[in-house]
Amino acid sequence: MKILMKNILAILLGITFFLFGFSGCDKQSPSKPNCNQITLNKPFTARINEQWCLEETNWKIKFGPYLEDSRCNVPGIECIWAGRYVMAATIDNGETIQDTFFAVHNWSDTLHQGNYDIILNKVFPETKATTDPLDPAKYSFEVIVK
Repeated sequence: MKILMKNILAILLGITFFLFGFSGCDKQSPSKPNCNQITLNKPFTARINEQWCLEETNWKIKFGPYLEDSRCNVPGIECIWAGRYVMAATIDNGETIQDTFFAVHNWSDTLHQGNYDIILNKVFPETKATTDPLDPAKYSFEVIVK
């Protein structure tokens, strides 16, 4: 009887350690924050489909989708008009607001939402090799929130 109890105890301990060993595999490393942090009045470089947040507020902005790039920015091409860069933005300050950057002059534009001015300061690439449309993932842009 003692041998049977020792075997059952050993089996139960083995199963317990086995189960604890597998539960360690289920632990995931802390995920990266899904929101990049904005510092007011400081330029940052963003990409389409990225979300940016103001620290210690419930204010967020997500850039994209990219809607149009008709800028005349291919060397050696003569254009009738300068064109524009158009990109949507979704702002969440407790309610969702959708707005659009229409960057025409110097490829910049400003959105005014609540207490903040969101300045699309520069669009990259500044020049393209061809007139072919770019993959939206190739764009980045400098933004300042004031």
